[in-house]
Order: sequence, then C-alpha cells, then structure tokens
Amino acid sequence: MHSIYSVKLSAVAVLIHGLMLFSNLIGISGQTSAELYEDDNCKSVDNLPGTCKMPKDCPWIQPNVIQKKLVSIRSIPRCGYTLHDVLICCPNEDSGSGIITSTTQSTGRRATKACENFSRGSTHIAQHIIEGKEAAEGEIPFIAALGYKSTEPDKPYNFRCGASWISKSFLLTAAHCLRDRPIVARMGTINLSSSSDSNIQDSELKKLYPHPDYKSKSKYHDIALIELVSPFKYDDNVNRICLYTDPNDLVVDHVLTTSGWGWIDTDQSQSSILLKVELNTEPLKQCAQQYASEVGTLGGRLASGVTERQYCAIGKLQSSGKRGDACIGDSGGPLHYKNETADRFFLVGITSFGLGCGWRAGIYTRVASYLDWIEDIVWPDDASLLDD
Repeated sequence: MHSIYSVKLSAVAVLIHGLMLFSNLIGISGQTSAELYEDDNCKSVDNLPGTCKMPKDCPWIQPNVIQKKLVSIRSIPRCGYTLHDVLICCPNEDSGSGIITSTTQSTGRRATKACENFSRGSTHIAQHIIEGKEAAEGEIPFIAALGYKSTEPDKPYNFRCGASWISKSFLLTAAHCLRDRPIVARMGTINLSSSSDSNIQDSELKKLYPHPDYKSKSKYHDIALIELVSPFKYDDNVNRICLYTDPNDLVVDHVLTTSGWGWIDTDQSQSSILLKVELNTEPLKQCAQQYASEVGTLGGRLASGVTERQYCAIGKLQSSGKRGDACIGDSGGPLHYKNETADRFFLVGITSFGLGCGWRAGIYTRVASYLDWIEDIVWPDDASLLDD
C-alpha cells in the first residue's frame, strides 16, 4: 500500500521528469553544465551546496515544492538522468537555505509560522563598517536605527545602534544598546543626516526587554527586544525579516551580510549612510580558539570563552590588509542573508563585539539560541502570529 506522501512524491517525480525533458527544448537557467551522477556534489537553488538525488529521495521537495510552493519545479537544477528518472540537485540539510531543507527545519516554531504568515516580499534584491559599500535604498529594508537623546540643539537624536524589525510591534537588537535608553527607532532611509527624506518613518519606543541573563560587565546574552509605540508601515524601503531557526553554523561559503551606520575606519568617523559588507561564517571552534589565545577572558567579560550561543563571521581580506567587518556604532544591527527563492531575509545574528575593527572575526549573538525567549514575548499566542 502506498502512503499519500509517497504518491505525492511519485507525482512530483513524474512532473519534474517531464519538465526537465521539455527543458531540453526550451532551456532552463537552473540546469547544470555537465552531467553528474547520483550522490555527486552539486550546486542547488540559490547556488547552495547539494547532492544529486532522485526526487523521491529528496526530503526537501515535500515541504518546499509541494506544501509551501516556495520553489518552482523549473528552478531546481538537474544533475542528469537515470534510466527511469531525472536526477535533481537536492539541497543538503546543513546548506542554510532558509526555507525548509529537511524535517529538522519544519519544527512548527512560532517564529517559523510568523515568517510564513507575512507574505510581503522585498521590492529590492541587490547584489559597516570596515571595507564596506553603501547600501541602495530599500536593499536592507528591515534595518532600523536607534536614536538617543541629543545634547545638540539642532539635532534631535544621536543614532548609535541598529536593530531589525521582526514583527508588527517588535525590533530585535543588542542588550548593550539599551545601557543608555534609546527613545526612537527610524526606518525607511539609508541617510541618517537627511531631514527631508519623505520615506523616513519614526516610532517611539514603548518598552525595552533586555535578556534577563544579560549583565553589562559580560559579553554573553547580548540580545534585547524593543516594543514599538506605533508599528511601521510597509513600503518599498520598509519590510520585516524572518528569524533563522537552525542552531548550527551555516556552511563557510554561504555569504552573509552585516550592515549599519557605524565607524567606517578606526579614525572614529561615523557613516551617515547605511553601509554593508559581505562576510562568511568562521567555524565556532576555530573562532573560540583564536579568541582564547589572543584575548583570554577579556578581564572576565568572556569568562567561558566564545560559546555556542554566539556566532562568528569574518570578511574577506582587502587590499588595505583588513577584513570586512562591523565596527563601533553597528552594534545591534543584523547579520543576515537573503533567500531569493523564498523572497525572504533571514536574521542569523546580532552584532555584539569584536577584536578591534576589521582584524579578526566579529562576534554576533546567535538568534537561534534565543528563540524560546523571543517567541514568548513577541508571539505569545496564535493571534500574534498573524500579519495584520
């Protein structure tokens, strides 16, 4: 007796086979250039690492193609053919696709459901900051700047930290950004020095939620939620970000981005324009060993070393001898990536601290390690999951 699941997979396999055969006549951009064989390594959707498999042997197919329809069958790269079937490039379980790579991602978490419920995709999909580049309008639509009371009469706010818009009423940032109380969050602009940008949206802050285990003399649990007085309005430059729920490191060649309005060099010059830089994951063990050998416990502030609740990311070596990195003023901002197939951004980490700026891997708070705490505040019931 065949289960409904196996029947569905068989139907999809037939459909994929037919489409791939038809693709020989019309051409499909996702095809591989040379024929591969079963269990060969390949590049799957979003250019992520995968393995050549028959559709029925790819657990990624059911949630992403059949149930959620997040991926078009036509967009799945093929490896080649067996006598009776087509071989597709199935994303590896640890590829970090941000959709659902296996049953481990389909956990029913409230954060995942909230992400599925808001359907507005980003209008801008485009190709901090040390060795960074200016971001385009709307390129990082979920980033907010936190404003603090200014002592300058012609300047209402000093913007010193970043945050990410994760739900209708909440931002996610670093706990150390709340030592001085921010009073406003700004979205919709990449230029904080502009007072005439009609796209600017400001919201006062209703309540601050530093993580209960955060201590100002420590580098741990550097995460906080901010409740807004007024939700921001969606437009081309303002959108939300999903939370990445896998507690493991992404593969090292997966490109991440961090962004902010922080120092652009060690001469203490702060950028008024939003900057971005591409980074890659530095494996936690390697990162922890490097920090232990170079700075020890940071006078007790890193007493347990770099832990699994933190995330390490490092930029490519530049001609200046430095690496791309976040810096002072980028605190609380996002470490994220864009899944173009799902049309979603995913928040992996929150900028916390580093060894100088642009010399070693930066340390980010690992968002997936704090999902229980986040969900209990942001999505306490089913009604809060709705995107209204």
